[in-house]
Amino acid sequence: MKYRDANALLATLILASPMALVLVALNNHAVGQAWQVLSLEAHIPLPNVKGRIDHSGVDVLRQRLFVAAVENHTLEVIDLTSGRRVHTITDLAEPQGVFYDASTNRLFVACGLDGVTKVFDGTGFQVLATVKFPDDADNIRYDGRSKSVIVGYAGAKQLRKRVEGTGGLGFLDLDGKKIADIVIDAHPESFQLEHSGSRLFVNVPEKHEIEVIDAAKHSVLTRWPVTSGENNFPMAQRDGSDYQCTHGPEYMGCTCWYQR
Repeated sequence: MKYRDANALLATLILASPMALVLVALNNHAVGQAWQVLSLEAHIPLPNVKGRIDHSGVDVLRQRLFVAAVENHTLEVIDLTSGRRVHTITDLAEPQGVFYDASTNRLFVACGLDGVTKVFDGTGFQVLATVKFPDDADNIRYDGRSKSVIVGYAGAKQLRKRVEGTGGLGFLDLDGKKIADIVIDAHPESFQLEHSGSRLFVNVPEKHEIEVIDAAKHSVLTRWPVTSGENNFPMAQRDGSDYQCTHGPEYMGCTCWYQR
């Protein structure tokens, strides 16, 4: 199994079990059509990995997948060419968000239990930097325009004397230095960057809303209420014209569309 570009790999659906990864990919001829066909690509055993798996990141050049085994407190490094685990990073406090930057060969891992985001060298996996957020560091996105790594986290009571229960987005440079924060209403789940502008769209399920952020000015522009369901966790951008918020497991199949 080999992927030639980032889009092909990021289109891959990863289904996790306590003992293995199941990789499912879109058939090439179906991409872009109304009905897309999934086919089984590989089944990769992960011995001694217990519990739930969370987010993942990809190194397209070296054909590596970085998988956050959140309940196992490890990050598993998978070689996609051979379909084998080749390395394990241990002693992570519930790793969740993962981002690999090919330009610097650095790996960012956000941990939920202690709020820490660690930056690793992508070859020997030594820790290069550590950033402490108040609590529950989770989703990670990369903004190529500002060349910043954005980490969603909870418990931003340390910022601007806000009360406990608020959340935030932390902006890091590629060396792992924090350069900015945006305080939001509660813990952020998935968020997406606008393709052709400077806005961020942030799922805030505790407040039943999507917050629209000006990433350049680091300010909240507006809030879109989520009224047709609960647990708005995943989010995807569709064809550059609108945004999709898909609700969590209690409301499977419930999807909200927001015109941007």
